[in-house]
Amino acid sequence: MLAQALQQSTDAIWTKNLDGIGTSWNAGCERLYGFRADEAVGRPLRELHMRHLPEREYAAILARIRSGRPSQGESVRVAKDGRKVFISLVTAPLFDEGGELVGEISSSRDITELRSAQAEVEELNRELERRVAERTAEFETANRELEAFSYSVSHDLRAPLRSIDGFSGLLIERGAATLDDDSKGYLRRIRAAAQRMGMLIDDLLDLSRVTRSEIHRREVNLSELAGTVLANFAAEAPGRAVEVHIGPNLKSHADAGLVRVLLENLLGNAWKFTGKRADARIEFGRAMHDGQEAFFVRDNGAGFDMAYSKRLFGAFERLHAQTEFEGTGIGLATAQRIVQRHGGRIWAEGRIDRGATFFFVI
Repeated sequence: MLAQALQQSTDAIWTKNLDGIGTSWNAGCERLYGFRADEAVGRPLRELHMRHLPEREYAAILARIRSGRPSQGESVRVAKDGRKVFISLVTAPLFDEGGELVGEISSSRDITELRSAQAEVEELNRELERRVAERTAEFETANRELEAFSYSVSHDLRAPLRSIDGFSGLLIERGAATLDDDSKGYLRRIRAAAQRMGMLIDDLLDLSRVTRSEIHRREVNLSELAGTVLANFAAEAPGRAVEVHIGPNLKSHADAGLVRVLLENLLGNAWKFTGKRADARIEFGRAMHDGQEAFFVRDNGAGFDMAYSKRLFGAFERLHAQTEFEGTGIGLATAQRIVQRHGGRIWAEGRIDRGATFFFVI
C-alpha cells in the first residue's frame, strides 16, 4: 500500500541507501527529473540529478544520510536534459524492521516558476529602488533650485519694489503743488502695481514654504483657530457686519502652522467674496460628504460657475476680474498644496451669486 501511494503521489519521492544508491524512484521523479525508474534505481545519485554538485557538497549529503538527521529546505537539481530545477526538499531517515538505519526518503516539489517569479519581483524592486533614488535626487535638486529662487525673489526683487513704491509716494507728496492730476494718477498706478507685485511675491513665497516645510502633526482645535482667523479679519475691517457660525470643538491631527495658513486662505476667500453683501454669512463646520467626514467653509458670497471648478485651485487662476475682487490667485493653490501634503483632498461646490462651499479632508 505504501509503495502504491508513493508511486501515485504528484511529489517526486525517492529512497536511497546509506551509500547514496537509489532504491526506489516514483513517477513524480520521472516527471520532474526525466530519469526513468530503471535508470535511477541501483545507481548513485551522484550520477543522476545531483551530478552537478561539488564533491564537498555531495559528501555532506552522504554524511547527513548516514547520521539519520532529517532536513528540509530549498535546493537546485539538474534534470536529465540539463535543465536546472529549483526544488523544495524534505528528507527523513529510513529504518528497517529491527530499527537499524538503512537509508533516507526524500520528497521534493518543483518551485522553478516560483523562484523565477521571485527573481522577477526582486529585479523589479531593484529597478523601483533605482528609479526612486533618481526621482529623489531630482526632487532634491529641484528643491535646492526652488530655495535659491525663493531667496532671489525675497531679496533681489523686494528691494527694487520698495524703492519704486517709496519714491513714487515721495513724488506724490513733494510734488503735490506742481504735478497735474494726470501725473499724480500715473504715480498712484505705479505705487499700486508695485504693492500688488509685493503681495504676489509674498504669496509665492508662502506657496513655496508650504511645499517644502516638514509636517509636524499634533491635535489641533480647528474651531479655535477659525475663530482667531475671523476675529483678525473683523479687526481689519471694523465697518463690516458678517454673521459667523463656527462648529464647536472641531479637531484634527495635523500640522498646526500649515492648517492655520489653510484656514486663513479658505476663510479669507469667503471673507473677500462676501464683501459686497449686506447680509454676509460665513460658516465653518464638519459634515458627512459622500460617506466621508469633511470640514467645510461655506459662504453666501459671489459664488462661481461649477463648469470652471477645476480651475479654482490652479496658481494664478482667477474666476473673477481683479477690478471686482482683489487678490493674486495663489491662495487656493496654497490651500490645496497644504491639504495634499497631509494626504487629504479638497474640492468645492458653488453657484453664481449663491455662494460657495469648500470641503477638505486631512
